[in-house]
Amino acid sequence: MEDSINRIMQHAKDNSEEAPLLKKPVKTESLGQCEKCKGNIKRITFEDGTTNETGCKCESIRWANEKQRKINAEVFEKGSIIYGDYKNKTFDEYKAESEMQVKALKAAGHYGRHFGDYLKNGQNVMFQGSYGTGKTHLAAAIRKSVADQNYKVLFMSLPDYIDKLKQEFKDHNQRHPISKMAQDADLLILDDVGANRMTDFEVSELFKIVDARRGKCTVYTTNYSSKDFMKSMEIHRIFSRMMERTKVVVLNGDDYRMKGMM
Repeated sequence: MEDSINRIMQHAKDNSEEAPLLKKPVKTESLGQCEKCKGNIKRITFEDGTTNETGCKCESIRWANEKQRKINAEVFEKGSIIYGDYKNKTFDEYKAESEMQVKALKAAGHYGRHFGDYLKNGQNVMFQGSYGTGKTHLAAAIRKSVADQNYKVLFMSLPDYIDKLKQEFKDHNQRHPISKMAQDADLLILDDVGANRMTDFEVSELFKIVDARRGKCTVYTTNYSSKDFMKSMEIHRIFSRMMERTKVVVLNGDDYRMKGMM
C-alpha cells in the first residue's frame, strides 16, 4: 500500500508541478505556509486562466489516498456480480406504490447517501419480504450510491457467491479470492439469502461470511421470514448473527414485475 501511494504521489507531483509548467505562467502568489507539513504554498496562474497550487505535501497525500480509494472501489465493482440493468439502478427510479415501499425507499436512500456515518457504527440493513417488491432494486441503488463515493462495495447474490466457492474448491481445491473480498469490503451486499434450499455447505459458508462481517456493514435481501430462519439450529444461529446491529425493512405486497401480465 505504501509503495502504491508513493507512486501515486509522484504522479500527482508530476501533474501538479511539471506538467502545468508546459503552459506559460503569468503570475505566482504566495499563500503562506501549511500548518501541518510546513510547505510553502504557491498559486501559479497560467496564460489560459487556469491555476495550480504547489508546495503542500498534505494535498498530495490527500490526492493519493483518494486515488487509491477509487482504484480499490473499481476492483470491488469488477468483482461484483450484477445482472441486467441493476448495475445502474438508482433511488429515483424506484416506484414506491405502498406505505411500506415509501418507508423502504427512505431508509435505503438515507443509508446510501450517508454511508460514512453507518460505516463508523457497522450498521446493517435487511430487506425482507415477498418476491417482486423491489428489495434487489433498493440494494442495487445502495450499491451504486456507496460505490460512487469510492467505498469498496461487493454485490452478489448468495447463490452466486456459493457457486464461486464451490467451483474453486472443485477446480483448484482452494478458497476463491471472492471470500477474502467479501470479508474486506466496506459494504457487502448479499442478495437472495435463502432463495434456494440451503445445503450443509451453503449453511456453513453463509455462517463464515456473516461471522467475519461482524462489526462491518452488510446489506441483506431475503424472502425468508423470521420463522423460516428458525427451521434449524444452524440457520437460527446465522440469523442471530445477521440481526446484530441490523435494521429490518419489511416489503410485502404484489410482485410489480408481473403487473399487467395477469
